[in-house]
Amino acid sequence: MTLRLPTIAPEVIECIAEGRSPSIDELHRVADHIWIDIQGDRSAFAWGDLTADSSDRRLTLKAAQAALSGETPKG
Repeated sequence: MTLRLPTIAPEVIECIAEGRSPSIDELHRVADHIWIDIQGDRSAFAWGDLTADSSDRRLTLKAAQAALSGETPKG
């Protein structure tokens, strides 16, 4: 049986409810959550295996930042 993550990462709910910016750890946990949601078993790379300069990693971190802060990251 495949383990399904909750649709919304708990860190997103906490940051919005508390009106605060996410920590780096929260950002990475949400990015991992997003990566699993969009890639599932299709990706040859697990989130932790992506290189720091990977475009997939950068885009997923931007999506996580947007989800956590409610704002689109610049750059």
